[in-house]
Amino acid sequence: MPAKPLIVHIITRLEPGGSSRNTVDSCSAQAAEYDVVLLAGPHKDSGELLKLLPPEVNYIEVKGLQRELSAAKDFGALLELRHELCHLKPDIVHTHTSKAGALGRIAAAWANLGAEKRALILHTPHGHLLYGYYGPVRTFIFKFAERLLARFTDYFIALTPGEKRESAAAGIGRPSQWTVIHSGVQLKPPVALVSKRDLGIAPEETVIGTVARLEPVKGVEYLLLAALLLARRLPEARLRFLIVGGGALEAALRDLASRLAPEGLFLFTGFRSDAAALLGAMDIYAQPSLNEAMGRAPLEAQALGLPAVVSAVCGLPDVIREGETGFAVKPADPAALAAALEKLITEPGVRARMGAAAKNWALSSDASGLPRFGPESMNAQLKTFYARILGGAGKR
Repeated sequence: MPAKPLIVHIITRLEPGGSSRNTVDSCSAQAAEYDVVLLAGPHKDSGELLKLLPPEVNYIEVKGLQRELSAAKDFGALLELRHELCHLKPDIVHTHTSKAGALGRIAAAWANLGAEKRALILHTPHGHLLYGYYGPVRTFIFKFAERLLARFTDYFIALTPGEKRESAAAGIGRPSQWTVIHSGVQLKPPVALVSKRDLGIAPEETVIGTVARLEPVKGVEYLLLAALLLARRLPEARLRFLIVGGGALEAALRDLASRLAPEGLFLFTGFRSDAAALLGAMDIYAQPSLNEAMGRAPLEAQALGLPAVVSAVCGLPDVIREGETGFAVKPADPAALAAALEKLITEPGVRARMGAAAKNWALSSDASGLPRFGPESMNAQLKTFYARILGGAGKR
């Protein structure tokens, strides 16, 4: 029996979040048809995700691989990665996220030098850093580095058409190198949804909510400013804004809300491990991010029948159907966000119609009959893609 092709996945670390869960899901799904190895740096919460890996997947911890920049540790991680790849001799090296994507691709290209069998090098960024994260200098350095790394990369996978379009337009690889395969999102409803009453909110109040890490790139301050505009514009409306999540900006956002907003307009929950369950207390979902590769929370909200208003950045417009399940608005623009939300607040019929369409859209099937945004569809597409590039001898 011929040996199975060997796939090596490399991710910076296994932590709670979409990129880590998707990588683990992919490794698990591929284990039947491929030999699979997962390389990742240490993380205190990696144990929970490792429990999801079948025994057929070989997990190797790379001690020096970490998110923070450190010349010594990064060089050590590079040597570790090269050593493992030279020993394993994989058919495909599939890197994920920025740090692992950089060190992993350099290590793979280095290991390919003089190797009898050249590994194909595939990278999934899980989002770009072209705007919304850093100032112009750091963004320029990132873009320059990614253009150089593209020379060591055979193929790229984007999570959405928006991510593909913006990355290729920035000169990161050629459009022909990019393939779109969405991030797999499990859209089964939580076992127990949180209700308005559970949070001390009256049933007749209209709740606009968001689920986000309270970090600058999530743009939650623009939702707060939009809320102030709506409170002044619609004094008779009974509005509540539900902010689910914690992070570096939590204290500053709470302070802003207490200084500027009428008492009771905002409800901050802090970090909640059951964040998806709190969608049950919302009538409208808002995602005011400054950058987002895809957006799991807007899909989870739509799957529960909530219309979604999102920023028109990167992949967010791809997870709604404009004018049918939600609206995409100019980022960092409280007035534009408020205008879209006002339509859904003041026209309950429109809100109900769009909410029903949102549920149908999020839970719909793709051409193969699999859940459109589910991990099953993602993994089926990945397997098809692997088979194609392995059969094509890796020519880009």
